[in-house]
Amino acid sequence: MAALRADTLKAALPAAVYYARALPDMPPPKRAGWVDGGLCPFHADSHRGNFRVNLESGAYTCFACGTKGGDILAFHRELHRLSFAETINDLAQQFLSGGWADE
Repeated sequence: MAALRADTLKAALPAAVYYARALPDMPPPKRAGWVDGGLCPFHADSHRGNFRVNLESGAYTCFACGTKGGDILAFHRELHRLSFAETINDLAQQFLSGGWADE
């Protein structure tokens, strides 16, 4: 498999598609932009509404624990505790083998 560049991967994998897979408990979004991401996966969250994701840019933030990042790569990296290169490889593998582009 040829290596994907980060910008190519982000362009091919929309944030809304990624978050629908990565956050299966996320409430269905009613609009684009910043939406309720469900419970924060970075701490023992028990209050919906603290964790928000941006379905356009991929940015995320939690108002309770303070974690935040600018795109799906940062989210995936932090969630799975991967290096940047591991993040690109992991997402490329999942994206190419999982048919995410078809959603």
